[in-house]
Order: sequence, then structure tokens, then C-alpha cells
Amino acid sequence: MRIPKPVNAALDWAEGHRKALAAVVALILAAAAVLGAPPAVGYPVAAFIVGLAAGGFWVHVRMARRVARVRAEVDDLLRQNGALRHRNNVLASGVITRESQATQALLSIPEGDGTLRVEADPQRTQQLPEMPEAADEAAGEAGDPQRTLPEAVDARDAQAGEKDGAGR
Repeated sequence: MRIPKPVNAALDWAEGHRKALAAVVALILAAAAVLGAPPAVGYPVAAFIVGLAAGGFWVHVRMARRVARVRAEVDDLLRQNGALRHRNNVLASGVITRESQATQALLSIPEGDGTLRVEADPQRTQQLPEMPEAADEAAGEAGDPQRTLPEAVDARDAQAGEKDGAGR
């Protein structure tokens, strides 16, 4: 016999909430038993018990999604923690040296348009672009790496220094 999809979905849902449904059934049976008491006491107590069962079940259903999401997050964090512990154990055993591990942690500087691309080979060393010849000429003396300003700027600074000294 084939079970329709909505009935199968309802049965799966009930199986997931089995404990809460059992508590509701137990409370409803208790409310039915209380109805045997005198009506002045039995009806209000039975209504209270049924309200307690309905409210408790509503809170359970409402919180079930949040609890499932938090459990999944905890599982993910535990999995990451296990991976980090494994990595630290491998590093401590000396299989990979600390120097190579630190080198692998450095990001490579992308070339070109400035967008970050993942390189196929993370072990490859990036090459910095060479300085153009025009930048060396603008820097003044090409042979002196400490020299960064052109001659005209140095002359302007010297003249400004003389004016400051004369104004004092």
C-alpha cells in the first residue's frame, strides 16, 4: 500500500516531536481524569491542564527550529576545533616546519587589475613589477637608493629654510 506524501510528512513530523506529543497526550488524559471531580473544581482544573499542554507544545514547536540551528552550529564548531587540533598535532610532530607553515599563511599579492585571484599553485612566489626607467630619472640620482626627491624640490626646500631663518 502506498502512503500519500502529506500523511508521510505528518508521520515524520510526529516522529521528530515524539516526546512533546507524549507529554501532551499524558496531560490530556490527566485533564479527562480530573473531569470526574465535582464540576466546580473539575472543569477549571481540566481547562488549566489542557491550556498547559497546548502552550507547552506551542513553545516546543516554535523553539525546535532554533535548537536545530544551534546544534548544527555547535557541530560545525566542534568539527573545526578537531581540524585545528589535528593541524597543531601535525605541526608539533615536526612533519611540517614552522617556517614553511608561516610562509604558506602569507597571502600572495595579485598582479594586474587589483582583484584577488586564487592561484593554482600556492607555493609559487609572486614577482613584484620592476620600477619603470622614468621613475628612476624623476627620483634624481639613479645610483642612490636613498635619494627620492628631485633636485628642484630640494632647492625649493632650501630656499624656504632661508626665508624662515631670515624672518626670525
